[in-house]
Amino acid sequence: MNTNELALLSKKYLAGVASEEEKEQLLQWYNAYDEHSLTVHLQADDSETEARLEARMRQRLYAATRPAAMPKLVPVQRFNWKVAAAALLLISAGIGFYAWQYRPKAVLVEKVQPILPGGDKATLTLADGTVVNLDSVGTGVLTVQGNTKVEKTTHGQIVYQHNESAAAGVTYNVLRTPRGGQYKITLPDGTDVWLNANSSITYPTAFAGKERNVSITGEAYFEVASDAERAFTVKVNRLEVLVLGTHFNINAYADESTINTTLLEGAVLVRAGSTAKLLMPGKQSRVSQTGAITNEVTKVEASNAIAWKNGYFSFEDADIPTVMRQLSRWYNIEVRYSDKVPEGTFTGEIGRSLTQEQLLKVLSQAKINFKVEDGRRIIIYP
Repeated sequence: MNTNELALLSKKYLAGVASEEEKEQLLQWYNAYDEHSLTVHLQADDSETEARLEARMRQRLYAATRPAAMPKLVPVQRFNWKVAAAALLLISAGIGFYAWQYRPKAVLVEKVQPILPGGDKATLTLADGTVVNLDSVGTGVLTVQGNTKVEKTTHGQIVYQHNESAAAGVTYNVLRTPRGGQYKITLPDGTDVWLNANSSITYPTAFAGKERNVSITGEAYFEVASDAERAFTVKVNRLEVLVLGTHFNINAYADESTINTTLLEGAVLVRAGSTAKLLMPGKQSRVSQTGAITNEVTKVEASNAIAWKNGYFSFEDADIPTVMRQLSRWYNIEVRYSDKVPEGTFTGEIGRSLTQEQLLKVLSQAKINFKVEDGRRIIIYP
């Protein structure tokens, strides 16, 4: 919008007579004006912080529409930030980060080497032990194993084409993603699997007989091809997930306290030791990684469990270690704590495509006290 339009809207807003549509236009202008920083949206129960955010917006309105001699500080009036939440949630690189419950200290940031977000990176270990780097290999047929042809598509996806008319023994492949990597694969039965960072899946090059068995480490999202004659089983540690055809996510990182299986569509049976629980959509099974096996089922927002697959992090009442574990896997950074772990819980979303500058600014504006050492090590202070 031009200066005259901005001046008119700002007068109405500062006078308290702007419509909701006009307020949204001002918010859009403010976000564009502030495109090189990351705004933090807080839930409306923190009036002190809301006042500071509104005061900064008002100062910029005055700076953009008033002569330089005009005062820059104006009385703060209340603004309905809940109404503006949708407009403020997606800003700059599409980032919303909000709702924390602790007080800030000074943030220490050193100049660091580039920290880049993860991407499509993986290696494929063939039955004969050959390791194929999928980051650098070209598209087309990668190999033929028995009666199965392995291809890399133009979209970077691995697909298995099985020739059932040809007789051959079943062999196994392993797809692995590094820290800072993710990958999608279509198994020989048509099941689609997305691997998160630092994860793996072991699977046969052809599903023979009446079972379809795979095993994973780390985290994976499955869209299982329906086959009423052959159940699909995912094995991880002491846990098995049995399905016929459904969509679900398994988070089984060794540094998490529980193995979480979240169902989005269909039904699955989660079996751990002597216990078995049937999950329905929107439910999550949590199995302890410690010696005592428990199988607790809770209701969750299932879409949050696959936020990583859709390009963002989603946190709900997550403590700092939980947040930093996810960031460290995706950005391949080391996280250490100088003393006791700071308190505080987070609820919100962060895009997984943040640059180094944006990532560090998110941490700063989330009032996490830290400094960066040796380029890729983040030290967290109380």
